[in-house]
Amino acid sequence: MINATGVSALCGEAPKRDREGNMKKFFRNGSIVLVGKYHEEALYDVSSNGLCVTFDGRGGIANLIACNHSDGYVRRSFLNLFVDGKRLDPFCEKRVKLVGRCQKLLLKDGDVKISVFQFVAANENAVFYEITANKAGQYEFVLDLGQATEGFRYAAGAAAHRYVPENAAVYLRTSKTARLVFAYDTEETYCEKLLSRFAAYKAQVVDEYEKIVIPRTAKTEKEKALYLSSVLCALENYKEYGENFKGFVAGVDRVNPIRTYFRDSYWTALCLYGRRPDLIKNQIVTLSHGIEENGDCSSAVTCRLHPYWRNHFDSPSYYVLAVYDYINRTGDFSILDVSVNGKTVYQLCLLVLDKLSGYEDETGLVVKSGQYNKRDWADEVNRTGYVTYVELLYARALECLSRIALTRDKTRADRYHQMFVRTKNAINMLLWDDEKGYYINYKNDDFVEDNLSIDTILAVLFGIADETKTERLLDAVSALLETRNNKVQKAGDFGVMCVWPFYRGIDRFLNRSSQVYDYHNGAVWPYWSALVAYAQKMHGRDCTYALTSSFDWGIRHGHYTPINYYSPINPVGSSLHAWNSVAALVYDWEKGDFFKENEAVWTK
Repeated sequence: MINATGVSALCGEAPKRDREGNMKKFFRNGSIVLVGKYHEEALYDVSSNGLCVTFDGRGGIANLIACNHSDGYVRRSFLNLFVDGKRLDPFCEKRVKLVGRCQKLLLKDGDVKISVFQFVAANENAVFYEITANKAGQYEFVLDLGQATEGFRYAAGAAAHRYVPENAAVYLRTSKTARLVFAYDTEETYCEKLLSRFAAYKAQVVDEYEKIVIPRTAKTEKEKALYLSSVLCALENYKEYGENFKGFVAGVDRVNPIRTYFRDSYWTALCLYGRRPDLIKNQIVTLSHGIEENGDCSSAVTCRLHPYWRNHFDSPSYYVLAVYDYINRTGDFSILDVSVNGKTVYQLCLLVLDKLSGYEDETGLVVKSGQYNKRDWADEVNRTGYVTYVELLYARALECLSRIALTRDKTRADRYHQMFVRTKNAINMLLWDDEKGYYINYKNDDFVEDNLSIDTILAVLFGIADETKTERLLDAVSALLETRNNKVQKAGDFGVMCVWPFYRGIDRFLNRSSQVYDYHNGAVWPYWSALVAYAQKMHGRDCTYALTSSFDWGIRHGHYTPINYYSPINPVGSSLHAWNSVAALVYDWEKGDFFKENEAVWTK
């Protein structure tokens, strides 16, 4: 029976919908729950080792990408449900539960209730369906793949089933329950094998999210959902390919070819030290394959262990930071002796940082040379000369490597520490703008970009800013980058911008960053917002806005898995983007001390 709000007892009592007619959205036990009508779309990204899939909230699939398979795409498929020969009413009620690698759809049409459980299994390259009715009847379920499907294979558990290539559709007939497994470009019996173990795979997917312990710092149902989606975002982006590639891809649109980035993977891994340090160790070893003989580090390493966009200025530092953090948080020094291509990880740390130090000038700062040099995280902006972000990472890497080297070579350790002190002092002398109260973005002989870039928050995280500079920088970030406080920008309250004011000049930026409020030129990057939140937390400030505003914006606009970046006036970036997992760090490290030295490890 339908109640006054248009939501049945199946879905529970719910407030009226907003003016746009969006579904009711709430959170429960770490899940995102949507209540609405069957026809309403709810796009949700999931990923396994070999697939990236977008479920559509209606039982269909909006997109499917086979990793490392350039033509392995399915752009749209539909699930059509029939009861006694009659199509299920598109305006019937539904509830959608979104969590981990699965989407559960519960539909009610009259006295018929149908559950559609869709998921991918972590280490398999197939999509699983379980469709169940609440009472016996004559049900027909049709998965319409919407296009020619050469290489398509399936296995079904139903009273009758058939595949019609001319219609690109699978037809299932059952009295109550049906199961379906389908895949592309697999061996002939692959789907049958998976179907025989369907219950085990279903349990595996449910166990994965149910066994994640949500810390007490995530107090509200919304925060629990944010935390769970953050951790699972990291886990779902972990891929293995062949014998040697084991690491975190950047996101669901970075899988052709499969590749792992030095910077993305560093931030992605931070939420996993307490639960899967083995994956982080694998990540470090995989990155080691991408270090070139001369010490150059590319932006990323492909699944075939080739460099991808060579010679980035932040990658060497991220490599050293990853090794240090791994030791600092696990106490496992054996990582230093792992050999890759004839060099140990310890030797590779020395190699990459010595190569980067070759770009220093007499100040102790690294110089990004050339007029058009985009080789750091802001890879659509030509930040050249002294780039504060690059310098902060370099200083931190010198400090970390001095600590690592002290376990083996005191003379070398002392040298790196002296270099760290010189670089740290140069950052605070040459890149701090006392009038503005923050570090400038970058400067060279011809130009100073004195806007506030969110990546300078590293000065707080790494303890490079003193107490006064820390407080002033945090004040500036709140006043200028938090859009709720910045009344000069005209787009309203939408989160924490990555830069303000916008970049100046004509040819200093390109592509998306040539547009204001877009990409590196004022969009919101949720992982940087979370790092701002962590810096605020470290210094006793309220970090709620920086931590949750991106999640709020995403849910409000129908993005139910973490998006790479977004803008109120431009298209959003890719979904299920791995480094957004850093939000979980803020909840995991209640004391704000992740980046501090773990004395118990280093004084053994």
